[in-house]
Amino acid sequence: MPAFFYTVALGINKSSPKKGWLVELLCLHHKHSPEMSACDVAESAVREKFGADAIVGYRDASEYSSPLPMNLGKAYFIAPCGCRAWPLPF
Repeated sequence: MPAFFYTVALGINKSSPKKGWLVELLCLHHKHSPEMSACDVAESAVREKFGADAIVGYRDASEYSSPLPMNLGKAYFIAPCGCRAWPLPF
């Protein structure tokens, strides 16, 4: 069973600064390829904030296994399927 939470790093390219995201996968569609799906959800959050022209050339996701922070709060981005994303740090 895949994890539900993933940390995602997005950047313009591999050597550029990265923006971190915490992504919660809630729908069955995204749980089939969770790492790629977590990147997709985080990239959608970036595109909503900065527009369709936002350049994301580097994407990396890994399972989040630490305890969830108490100050997580409302999700910054909620995908149409219900999956959610928060920018890091919280």
